[in-house]
Amino acid sequence: MTQGPVSAAVRPRRARTALSVVFFVNGALFGNWVLRIPTVKDHTNADTGPLGLALLGLAVGALLSKQLSGQLVARHGSRPVTRVGITLSCLAVILPALADNVVTLGLALIGFGAAMGIVDVAMNAHGVAVQDRLGRPVLSSLHGVYSIGGLLGSLTGGGAEARGLSPLVHLALVGTVLGCVALAASAWLLPASSDLAPKRAEGGWARLPAGHRLPLVLLGFVGLCGMAGEGAVGDWGAIYLRDNLGAGAQFAALGYSAYSVAMAAGRFLGDRVLARWGDVRVVTWAVTGAGCAFAAGLLAGHPTAAVCGFAALGAGLSIVMPAVFSMAGRMGGQATGPSITVVSSIAGTGFLAGPPLIGFLAQLTGLPVALGVVSVLALGAAVLLRFAMSGQPAAAGLPPARTAGPLT
Repeated sequence: MTQGPVSAAVRPRRARTALSVVFFVNGALFGNWVLRIPTVKDHTNADTGPLGLALLGLAVGALLSKQLSGQLVARHGSRPVTRVGITLSCLAVILPALADNVVTLGLALIGFGAAMGIVDVAMNAHGVAVQDRLGRPVLSSLHGVYSIGGLLGSLTGGGAEARGLSPLVHLALVGTVLGCVALAASAWLLPASSDLAPKRAEGGWARLPAGHRLPLVLLGFVGLCGMAGEGAVGDWGAIYLRDNLGAGAQFAALGYSAYSVAMAAGRFLGDRVLARWGDVRVVTWAVTGAGCAFAAGLLAGHPTAAVCGFAALGAGLSIVMPAVFSMAGRMGGQATGPSITVVSSIAGTGFLAGPPLIGFLAQLTGLPVALGVVSVLALGAAVLLRFAMSGQPAAAGLPPARTAGPLT
C-alpha cells in the first residue's frame, strides 16, 4: 500500500474495524464459557461453595495480569500486547474444560482470567489511541461490540450444550475459529509507535504522572460503582422479581434482559452523545438519571416498573466504563497502559464485591432495600467523577486528532 495522506487517513478507520473484531472475540469467548459452567460443574463434581471459589480464579488471574499488561503496553505499545493477549485468551478458553476437579478448575480459571486481563488493558489502551487519531470517541461502541459478542457467544454455547458437544470439543472449536479471526483482523491495528511510551534511560516500570494519580484512583472508583451495579443486577435481579414481586420465571428473566439490551443500545449511541456534550457532563447526567429511575422502579413495587428500572439502569451505566477509560487514557499521557490498569483494576472489584454486598445487606434489611444500594452507588459515581475531574479540564473532552508520529 502506498504511503501518504490517504493511508494516514484510512489506517485509523481500519484499526477501529480490527479492534471491533478483538472486542467481539473477547466478549464471545466469555459468553461461550459462561454457558458451559453447569456442565463443567458436573464434570468436576464441584459443590456450589467450592465452585464459587473456583470461579473467583477468573477475577484473580485478571487482576494480577492487568498490572503486567499496563507495563507491557508502556514498553512495547498496545498493538503487540493486544495481539498476544487475544491469542492467549483464545488458547486459554480451553483450560477449564481440561479440569477434572475443583482445584484444577480454579487454577485453569486463573490462567484464563490472566489472558483476559492482558487483552482487556491492551485493547482499551489501543481504543484510546484509535480515537485519538480519529479525533472522536469510539470506545463506547467498541464496548457495545463486546456486549454483542457476549450475547452471540452465549447463544453459541447454548447451541453446543443442546447438541451434546462436550465443553472440550466446543471450547477448542471456539478458540480456534475466533483466534484465527482475531489474528487476521488485528493486522490492521495501529503500529506500536502510536502509543509507545518514550524510552527511559533508567529503565524500570513506567510511572503515572504524579498529579494524576489521585484522579485516576477516583476514576477507578467511579467505574467500581458502575460495575457493582452491573454485578448486582445480574445476580439478584431475577430473584427480586420472582421472590419479592411475585413475577413468574419467564417474566423474572426480563429484568436482566432489559438491562442488557438497554446497555448495548446505550453503548452504540454513546460515542455521539459523548462527542457532543463531553465525558464528564454525559456520565454525570447518565448515572444520576439511572440511579433515580432505578430507585423509582424499586419504590413502585411492581414487576413492570422494576423491569423499566432495570432498563434505565442499563442505559445509564452503559457509557460509564468507556468514558472512564477514555478519560484515564488521556490523563495518563504517554502512560496510557498503566493509567488504564489502575482504573480497570479498581473498577473490576466492583463486579465481584457488588453481589455479595447486596446479599449481606439483604439478610439484614430485605432484598428491595439492599438493591437500593445500586442507586446510591450510581449517585455516588456522579459525585466522585466531579472530584476526579476537578482541575483536569484537558481530560474532560476529546482532544484533536494526534498528528505527530509515524503511522507505519
